[in-house]
Amino acid sequence: MPAVPSAGRRLLAFGLDYLVLDGYIAVLTGVGFAARWLVRRPIGSPATERQRTRLHALGFVSLTLPVTLYFAAQEAASAGATLGKRALGLRVVTEHSGGRVSFGRALLRAGVKFLPWEIAHTALWHTPGWPANARPAARHWAGYGLALTLAGWYVAALFTGSRRPLYDRLAGTQVVSVR
Repeated sequence: MPAVPSAGRRLLAFGLDYLVLDGYIAVLTGVGFAARWLVRRPIGSPATERQRTRLHALGFVSLTLPVTLYFAAQEAASAGATLGKRALGLRVVTEHSGGRVSFGRALLRAGVKFLPWEIAHTALWHTPGWPANARPAARHWAGYGLALTLAGWYVAALFTGSRRPLYDRLAGTQVVSVR
């Protein structure tokens, strides 16, 4: 079985992947501003819980879901890696056999990996006045805290023991060096 990469290499690979995501987010932002301009609607904070829920759903469908599917599809493909992982010679494999990861396993891995991200989005979208004049309640702070705790736990796991965060353990996967 190939070697388990250092936490630094894994974090750098995710950083490279995040640059790809930043490009996608920039395109989404531009499309959103253009759509608002075309329909002559001012850009402002959602005023009602219904508006916040609708925009949160739109954000999930246009951002979180495609990002999760991108990671799952790339890690289930023959290369077994996202662009960032490929650039650093990393690959996602099954825990015991070291074989190719199925799409279902990769989807579970990506879904759990991005769970803190979606918890944070949920807390933000449902904070009255967000983003310009946010008035978070205790439940919003709890959401932010949970998201940060999970993300911190994931990162800490990269530095200890088998270096397998919760999402790798649940999906029965591990990241290995291939060069």
